[in-house]
Amino acid sequence: MIERAGAVPLPDIAEGPARPAEQRPNLLGMRPEDLLQWAVENGVPCGIQEARKVLGHIISEGNDDLYAMRRPIGKALVRAIDAGTRRDRLRVLERFVDPVDTSVRYLFEHADGLRSEAVRIPLHKPGCFSVCLSSQVGCAMRCAFCATGRLGLERNLSPDEIVAAFLTVRDEAPGRVTGAVFMGQGEPLHNYDAVIQAASVLSNPCGGRISAQAITISTVGLVPRIRQYTAEGHKFRLIVSLSSALADRRKRLMPVAGKWTLDELAEAIREHQAATGGRFTVAWVVMSGENTDPAEVEALQALLGDVPLRVNLIDVNDARPDGFRRAPDVERKAFMDALQVLQVPIVRRYSVGQDQRSACGMLAATWSPNDA
Repeated sequence: MIERAGAVPLPDIAEGPARPAEQRPNLLGMRPEDLLQWAVENGVPCGIQEARKVLGHIISEGNDDLYAMRRPIGKALVRAIDAGTRRDRLRVLERFVDPVDTSVRYLFEHADGLRSEAVRIPLHKPGCFSVCLSSQVGCAMRCAFCATGRLGLERNLSPDEIVAAFLTVRDEAPGRVTGAVFMGQGEPLHNYDAVIQAASVLSNPCGGRISAQAITISTVGLVPRIRQYTAEGHKFRLIVSLSSALADRRKRLMPVAGKWTLDELAEAIREHQAATGGRFTVAWVVMSGENTDPAEVEALQALLGDVPLRVNLIDVNDARPDGFRRAPDVERKAFMDALQVLQVPIVRRYSVGQDQRSACGMLAATWSPNDA
């Protein structure tokens, strides 16, 4: 068992720091109704149909040139929108292609010089891909097994920055991008408003055109935000990274557990499952000698045994010589077999891009896979 000494500051529920304000809004972070509201506030004669055409051209079709629209809306309106808004993307510093699974990690640089990442993930269906998106630069959660958590939090990403990363990855994909997962840098529910807005743009018919059910938002368990998410009735898929059902152990592995008890988290999960009616997915980062013992199975059954679940097992990815180790096959199989007592689907999820530090828990905005 690896001990992690020292007190770890815990994040507030309030949203993390935002990026410096820009005078002109970026179209990439807008839905048609947002563009229409901007037009009304700025005295621009634009209707909802024109707003749909503009955003369909910029986001759905991926064409930054407003003057090249195939469905004209009038030169005066184009000039007004062009002068009053932005549509800039992110600078790509590097693309790291994994030779084994063909995943691609994108290293982006933002206008303020900070870096974030996204990963293009090949799906089982040939020619289809998903995009793993970051929601923050760094992360405040400080999970012991996550490289991003060791960076600390720099700031939130704005909706347009999140969408810009998606568009770059989508436009370079050798096939269709059919899904998106908020599992990159950052805690998505710590940047709640921007993530919901970005996901709404990605699922909009004039935006990313991805089914809401194909967009996944993962959280380490910010209980008030989970309850807010449930109350607001969003259709995106929500996953909680649990990784331990023992209070003291989870607090050591995931310091956010010191903010809300496991019972509070379990109640929020119950509320969400009852509201949606489907199985609720919990993710479990499997670490050898840490969280695969019978006590975990017993605790998980006591905590959530009454909830229709799906348990996703993910092998830990820790490049440090003294870091957490993956469970050997025998240990992992014994844990999976023991979990059958829950009588729910137990699924082993594979992380792509391990050779290029693109896998779950490895994103650290490094220039090279060899960087520390």
